[in-house]
Amino acid sequence: MKRLILLTCLLAFVSVAEAWAKRPGRSFRRSFVQVSARDPRYFCLSDGQPYIPVGCNIAAMGSVADMEHYLGKMHRNGANFGRVWLNTNLFEIETRYGEVDTAKLVRIDRLLELADRYGIKIKFCIESFRHIRPGVNKWDTKASYHTSNGGPFADADDYITSQRGEEEFLRRVCIFRERYGDHPAVFGWELWNEMNAVETPEEHLRAWNVRMLPRVKEIFPKNLVMQSLGSLDRESSFPIYEFINRLPSNEVAQVHRYIDEGAELAVCGAPVDSMASDAIAVLRGYGLRKPMLLAESGAVKPVHTGPHPIYKVDTMGSVLHDVLFAPFFSGAAGPGHLWHWDHHIDKQHTWFQMGRFARAVEGVDPLREGFEPVRRDTAGLRVYVLRGEHTLLAWCRDTVSTWRHELSERIPAQRLSGLQVDFTPLLGGRRVKKVRIYDPWRDEWVRASRRADVSLPDFTRSVVVRIEY
Repeated sequence: MKRLILLTCLLAFVSVAEAWAKRPGRSFRRSFVQVSARDPRYFCLSDGQPYIPVGCNIAAMGSVADMEHYLGKMHRNGANFGRVWLNTNLFEIETRYGEVDTAKLVRIDRLLELADRYGIKIKFCIESFRHIRPGVNKWDTKASYHTSNGGPFADADDYITSQRGEEEFLRRVCIFRERYGDHPAVFGWELWNEMNAVETPEEHLRAWNVRMLPRVKEIFPKNLVMQSLGSLDRESSFPIYEFINRLPSNEVAQVHRYIDEGAELAVCGAPVDSMASDAIAVLRGYGLRKPMLLAESGAVKPVHTGPHPIYKVDTMGSVLHDVLFAPFFSGAAGPGHLWHWDHHIDKQHTWFQMGRFARAVEGVDPLREGFEPVRRDTAGLRVYVLRGEHTLLAWCRDTVSTWRHELSERIPAQRLSGLQVDFTPLLGGRRVKKVRIYDPWRDEWVRASRRADVSLPDFTRSVVVRIEY
């Protein structure tokens, strides 16, 4: 019995020691996230260090215990970023019009205490309602603002177009500014979740963003300010996507897109890596010199009627893996951020995939490299390449083992062998100093011959090649 007690104490000590060893440094915790002046396509911290936002959405947590659970899991698996909605039951500060619930502010305080402890920068989404109607408040309906409940607005369009509506939005923003405007655990402020879903004409939405993005930046000078739009899954969404993401006052270009077999665009039924990479290609097509993120992704039933059934069999997190890797290796400022933190990541215990991405890019400085994304596809592989000044990074993805093949048809991913990728044309005559290959499914790095024509070790699904020159 004594031995069991001693063993339990020892394991507890080791767990605490490991958590303490992983505790973020003081400089990270005190630094704000900024757009890099050296390379505005990427983020940096106010201490000058590069920052790659690794994490996921944790938008609607149910309790304070959930906050501890999710942020702790993220921290222990290499994450440093999370996205949280402020109009959920846990955090909504105004359940009755004009009355601030200070107990909700205390919960937000606690969230940021945990974020500071665990080294997680939080992107706060200020609003997400789509309607102002009679009834009760829901995630998409702000009934308390309707005239029938003592509020000043007839509908959402009244809120978006009126001076009173702007004043109410800025009043809400200023409450958060007074309490959190100087908090370095805040990544930034997203004005609205998928704002093109709000019940208002598109021209009103455009005008509102032109006015409000710079106003919110004035209120939060230390934090990033950005906007989000609904899933890019139909032709009619392209004009508003280009308009919003081109606005200089929108500091981060964001895109939402999912595997959705009911979507208009065929790419939403493609392999996950192709779907995600294409979303970043759309943003890159605008010629932007700002950070780009796949800010929401995953797999859904047709027309977003629920999480996709493939999650039930995706025990290795292959959807999450592709959402993480494909955007960054296509030129985004970070990995993609999965939406289904509860239905997939936590339920299937696939948090480890974040750590695998973090290991794959450990020590990489995008600000120093000036990466340019290119493709070097070969037989059986889609090869996503970041070509830098000193380093070439490549993520090689098996073309056969897609979500349809492995998860829908239940055909196991096959181990690949004897494959080569020749990166010689991408090196411009540079002398190769070191070649390493990372298997994110085994969490193993191996050394390879110092040559640009790389022979890949046996692997399943994907590997990462790092060439230093």
